[in-house]
Amino acid sequence: MDWEARTRAALCAARGVAHLHAAHGLAHGDIKSSNLLLRPDPDAAALSDYCLHQLFPPAPARPGSGAGAGGGGYRAPELVDARRPTLASDVYALGVLLLELLTGRSPAHHAASGSLDGSGSGALDLPRWVQSVVREEWTAEVFDAELVRAGSGAAEEEMVALLQVAMACVSTAPDARPGAQDVVRMVEEVIGGGRTTTEESDGTRGASEEERSRGPTP
Repeated sequence: MDWEARTRAALCAARGVAHLHAAHGLAHGDIKSSNLLLRPDPDAAALSDYCLHQLFPPAPARPGSGAGAGGGGYRAPELVDARRPTLASDVYALGVLLLELLTGRSPAHHAASGSLDGSGSGALDLPRWVQSVVREEWTAEVFDAELVRAGSGAAEEEMVALLQVAMACVSTAPDARPGAQDVVRMVEEVIGGGRTTTEESDGTRGASEEERSRGPTP
């Protein structure tokens, strides 16, 4: 995926989460890359498997497995005790998804290997790894090498700006995370607003006209 495809996917994911939160007051509960479905229309990516946590009890967290417990690296820190997901924990998972798009690294791979470099040493999840790299002022090392090779100066600025949005989403304090609609607005600003409309900002973009005519999801 080139940079434009990744930003469109990020924007569609954010709009889907914002729509669930604003229109229905529901937490998705399982935001991850495998639940972001890409379509031929680049503006019509969609989130799947939403709100299944309403049907099934949460899986217990594994002792010592940290923020990635039971969620493949997407579980917010406050959910290590297997409590029900919240709107804030959705935003955390969305932030991890944005970090995946930026870094090319999979939280699920980290959860299986025990470290991001595959060495099996340490227990640093994807958000904390990114924080550690940025803290050492090696921000350029965070980004997927494929993006860096193909990117222009403008794209690099957008990558840094989207990284800031992602890091706000994965704040360890739930109250410090932006709302999903704020994330949509920030991502739109990152990509220049040229791909947006008022309707899209409400989180409804990505569904077809036929889907929108059906009314709210039960």
